[in-house]
Formats: sequence, C-alpha cells, structure tokens
Amino acid sequence: MRLKCDYCDHYLADTDERCPNCGAPNRKLKRNAVKIPQTIEELQAFAEQHNLPLDKMHFHIGEDYKEPKAFGIYKDDKGNFVVYKNKADGTRAVRYEGKDEAYAVNELYQKMKAEINEERQYTASHSTGRKSSSGGGDKKKKSVGKIIGLVLAVYFGVGILFSLITGLLIGDRAGTGYYKYDDTLYYQRNGSWYYYDDTYNDWYSTTVDDELQNNYDDYFESYSYDDSYGGSDYTDSDSYYDHYYDTDNNWDDDWDDDDWDYDSDWDSGWDSGYDSDWDSDW
Repeated sequence: MRLKCDYCDHYLADTDERCPNCGAPNRKLKRNAVKIPQTIEELQAFAEQHNLPLDKMHFHIGEDYKEPKAFGIYKDDKGNFVVYKNKADGTRAVRYEGKDEAYAVNELYQKMKAEINEERQYTASHSTGRKSSSGGGDKKKKSVGKIIGLVLAVYFGVGILFSLITGLLIGDRAGTGYYKYDDTLYYQRNGSWYYYDDTYNDWYSTTVDDELQNNYDDYFESYSYDDSYGGSDYTDSDSYYDHYYDTDNNWDDDWDDDDWDYDSDWDSGWDSGYDSDWDSDW
C-alpha cells in the first residue's frame, strides 16, 4: 500500500520506516515482524523473561521517569505513547509521541538491543573474567581452581592454534558498527563492509584495504550512529533495508532469542563502568 508522507507529500510504502525523500518517520508503518513486542506490557514481560537488568540499563518501561540518564516509554493522559530519553543534564528528547503503540515499543526495543551490543563490546574489552561464586571452603576452591586451570590450559592451547589457522585463512573480523578511516565513514555488519559516498549521499558495499581490515579497533567509532561522524545513519539507508528485510517485508532479525539473555553471574559493563552517550538526542 502506498502512502503520502505527512511532511513532504512524497509517496512511500506502508512498510517504509522513514520517508525516502525527506527522512521523516512513517507514522502509519505496517510492521510484520515476529518475536518483537507490540505493547508496553509485552515489552515488560520480554525484559523479565530475559532477565534484563533494566535499572542498570537505565530503561523505564511504562513509566514517565523524570530523573537524568534514562530511556523510557509510557502512555500519557491523552492516550499518546511517548518514547523518550532524559539526557545527563536532565533535558528530555522525545523520540516518538503518537497513537501507534507497536511503533513506539519497537523504537525502545531497538534501542535496548543497541545498548546491549554497546555494553557487550565494552565488557569484551574490559573483561577480567567470571565472578567467583560465594560459599565453599578454601580447599574446595583450590581443587576447583586446579581443574579449571587444566581445562583453560587445554582450551586456550586449542584456541590459539585454531585462531592461528583461521586467522591465516579468513583474517580478523571486525565487529558491527561505524568506523572512520582515511576520511571515509564505514559500516561493518556480519563481515560485510559499506562506505558512505559523499557525492551521492548514499551507502555502498565495498572491500577495505589491509590496514582497516587488520587494525579495525584503531578506527572503531561506535555501534550507533552519531551526527559528528558526518554522512548519514547506515540503518536509515536503502542498503540496510535491502539486507534486513526479506521479500515479504518481514524484519530479518539476526539475533536469536537467546541473544537477549542476561546472565547475572558474569561481570557486565553496567557493573564495571559502561555508560551510554547521554548528551545525544538518542
């Protein structure tokens, strides 16, 4: 079904998340996604099911939270669903305000996913190992420690050998996100690279040279887009939608359901220093 954009009258499909002409959000978006919560109650249940530490993540579902450093969603007295971010200075940026609950919920859902990815990258780069369990005597701990030591020795020995072999065969693989290299903005996802072309104001698939491929950590910016990078948000591009929507316009979510699970036994970035970018609008 074709619709007119509320802002520029350009025609767009009912499955387009944003107007291809002016970039405005499609308030009448038709979503056929599966497994994604559609209501505030479903989103709350989803978070509980996966043990997400909402307080540590600064997410407030179904609550008009007033304090700084918070993401949230709630239904106001007029029946509008409001998705918001309270910045570090206490000012509020409203991501969405309207009657489409499924759209509003998905906005926060996607932000939760982005924050989990950011936290995981932080944890991976600052990890010091698993938390020790409470209880048990010193002798038991020493015995368990010896067993773990032997297992780790074998594991890492095999791991190093495997890494050497795979490194020679396929090379290192950068993580999902934005990279700035040689005055060009890149985006990497599942081993595929894209670059922003300033001339055509669009994203295109590309290959990268050995410097970026092998030293990607030196050029990594963030998982999420920021206006300071220049260019545009890759997730708003046609290239992104062509890759992540199938022929039925269903969301091709590459996360398994288990990817949302939060294991409280492990050290997390939220416990050891990870903090969101609280100065940006989203």
